[in-house]
Parts: sequence; structure tokens; C-alpha cells
Amino acid sequence: MSSQPLRKAYQNLQNQLLINIKKSTIKQNAEDVKKRIALLTYQRINALRDSTPDSNTKIMEINRKIDTLKKSSNDPQVQIEEKLANGLKLQESERNDKHIDDIANYLSYQRTYQELIERYNPGLTMTQKDKIQKTAHKVGFELPKTVY
Repeated sequence: MSSQPLRKAYQNLQNQLLINIKKSTIKQNAEDVKKRIALLTYQRINALRDSTPDSNTKIMEINRKIDTLKKSSNDPQVQIEEKLANGLKLQESERNDKHIDDIANYLSYQRTYQELIERYNPGLTMTQKDKIQKTAHKVGFELPKTVY
């Protein structure tokens, strides 16, 4: 049995996994940055309340950290371990090739399905703040800027 179909199936599976992992990693990183900015903002408020001599330097340092977090848009580098390929080489068969292709196709179809759901039903991924703003706009109200 040739290992060429297995190698092609494995590469297809690896590409699909990398695409899926990268999207979720970007989303997780964005949430993490949001939380860290909120924590630093809280620390800045507490430093402003303090009237110690070193509070000004502390505030400047916190502001610098917040600025770097806001500017950072890290594109995550994700890799799949080679353990999967080594395990598959031990069990080469036509059935495994088909199974790996099916998994890669499933991942591709699942990603497409998720993109379509987000595109045609945006309410599922909207935050509560966005939902309130859109509902108010539907009935003719404009929320003040301080609310959202």
C-alpha cells in the first residue's frame, strides 16, 4: 500500500485543524486582552484614588500597558504535533485514509456551517449591549453614549 494517499489525507486533516484552531485562538486571545484591559483599568482607578508619591509613576506604567494591549493584534502561530502522523503510519490502510478524509471534510463543513449561522443569524453572537442598542433603535430610541 502506498503512503501517498495517507500523506495527502493527513495534510488535508492538518490544514483543516490549523484553520479551526487559529480562528478559536484569535477569539480567545481577543477575550483575554479584553479582560486584561479591564483589570488594568481597575488598577488605574485604584491608583488614582491613592495619593501616594509613587502613584503617578504607577498610573503612567498602567497606561503604557493598556496602550500596548490595545495595539497588540497578535496573529497566533499554531502547530499540530507529529504524534498523529506517527500513529497513523503504524496503521496504514485504505480504511484509515477514508476515515481521515471524512474527519477533514467534517471539520471543513462544520466551519462553513458556523460561518453561515453567524452571517444569517447574527443575534446568536451579539453581545447583550448590541442587542439592547439594536432593539432600542428598532422602536425609535437612541441610547445615550454613557449607556453603551
